[in-house]
Amino acid sequence: MRAVLAIAGVLLSAQAFKSGIEEVAVSVTVHGRSSERVTDLRQTDFRILDDGRPVKIEVFGNARRPARIMLLLDTSASMSGSLARLQSAARAFLARLAPDDSVRLGTFSDRLRLSPTFVPASDESLARMPMSAGSNVTVLYGALVEACGAFDDGEHRVIVVVSDGADTASIASERTVMQRATHAGVTIYAIGLNSRFLERGRSVVRGPDPALRDIAEDSGGTYVFGEQSGDLTELLAPILDELHHEYILGFIPAQADGRIHSLVVRVTRPDVVVRARRHYLAHKD
Repeated sequence: MRAVLAIAGVLLSAQAFKSGIEEVAVSVTVHGRSSERVTDLRQTDFRILDDGRPVKIEVFGNARRPARIMLLLDTSASMSGSLARLQSAARAFLARLAPDDSVRLGTFSDRLRLSPTFVPASDESLARMPMSAGSNVTVLYGALVEACGAFDDGEHRVIVVVSDGADTASIASERTVMQRATHAGVTIYAIGLNSRFLERGRSVVRGPDPALRDIAEDSGGTYVFGEQSGDLTELLAPILDELHHEYILGFIPAQADGRIHSLVVRVTRPDVVVRARRHYLAHKD
C-alpha cells in the first residue's frame, strides 16, 4: 500500500505540474456512530467540495505514514498540581510513537518553550525538557501560532496540545490560529482540562477555553474534554492511533490564487462521522 500511495503522489505531482497548480492533500478519518474507525472505504465512497463545488479526487490512499508531531503542554501556574500527571502522560505518549515518527516537545505559560529540533521519540534530549510550573498567564493562541510556524519539513504535520485554561495573554486570536494552521497544513488535536486556582482565598474551577474545540475541528483534528477521564494517557493514545490511520485524498484546486478556500469531505456511506480540515490554502503559481 505504501508503494501505491507513493506512485499516486508522483502521478498527482505530474498532473499538477501540467496544470500549473499545486495539488492539495487532505487527511481524513471516518468513524462509526460508536466511535470505531471505518477502514474499508474506497475512493468512490468519497466526495470533495471545493468552495461548494465538487472536484475530482486524483489520489487516494490509506497507508500508514510517519508524522512530525509537536506535543505542547500547558505549564501555567494553575497546572502546578497536575504537572506530575502531565509529565507521566507525555512520557507514555512518546513511548507509543513509531520509530519513523519525529517529535518536538514544548511547554507554555507566558511564552512557548520548544525543544531545539525534531528528533525520534527515543531521543534522550526530550527527557531533559524542563517541566516546572510557569507564570500565572496562558498564551494558548500565541503558542499554537508559533508552533504552526516551527515545522521545518514533512507533509504529515501534527500538533497535540494539552491545556487547562482560557487564553489570558495572547496577541493572537482564535481566528489567527485557524488561519496559521491552514497555511502550514497542520492538524491540531487538543485535550482540554479544567483550571483550578485560588481567587481571594476561594478555590475556583474554570472550564477550558471553548475555542480550543473550534480550533482543533477546523484543522481536521479532534478535541477531548480531559475531565471525563483521570488518566491523560488513555486520552492521548487514541490520538496516535487516529493520526496513523487516515485516508489521504488529493485534488487539484480550480484556482491558484494564494487564498484560503472552504473544504468539505463527505462519504456516501450512511451513519458515519467524517473528520477533515475545513479550509485549505491554494498556493499561487
